[in-house]
Amino acid sequence: MGRRREGLSKGDRRELAILATARRLFTEQPVSRVTIDDLAAGAGISRSAFYFYFDSKAAVVTALLEEIADEMAAATADWLAGSGPSEAPLRGSLETSARLWREHGPLLRQALIEEDPALLPFRSRILDGFVAKAAARIERDRDAGLAPAGPPAEALADALVRMKFAVLASSPDPVDTLVTIMRRAIYGS
Repeated sequence: MGRRREGLSKGDRRELAILATARRLFTEQPVSRVTIDDLAAGAGISRSAFYFYFDSKAAVVTALLEEIADEMAAATADWLAGSGPSEAPLRGSLETSARLWREHGPLLRQALIEEDPALLPFRSRILDGFVAKAAARIERDRDAGLAPAGPPAEALADALVRMKFAVLASSPDPVDTLVTIMRRAIYGS
């Protein structure tokens, strides 16, 4: 009978070391200035070994951003699936988003606010996804008579999502402000 391996494999630890190095370096300098050599050295591996785990720096950036996006999407799911002006799900989602921006602000700013060409596919996918889901929520609430008519739901959702990211990028404690603005924009009060 084979032995069951306990814990992470050596390869798993190396991949995690690359990601940890990337998290640290991307908070210190723009993605464009970080090299594969920097990532490999920080993880304690050679440049050629790096390519066993990731095919490019963009793949590392994408992996980090996907982790953050998944956590943000999970935190937003209750609010997006709900209805009406209830504050608790919206506040919970925004509190998680604010924490993620505090932890990963420089990387998120590069991905979602600045227009780094290498990060545009990620940015477009994230913005489009959040806008579509928020627009669906707004339309459901309008159809149910829970929200007043207003600008097209997609235009309102687009403005709110972009504003949310801009405020998260620039404010240390944005939750109360964002809750108020979003509830008033969608529900009128």
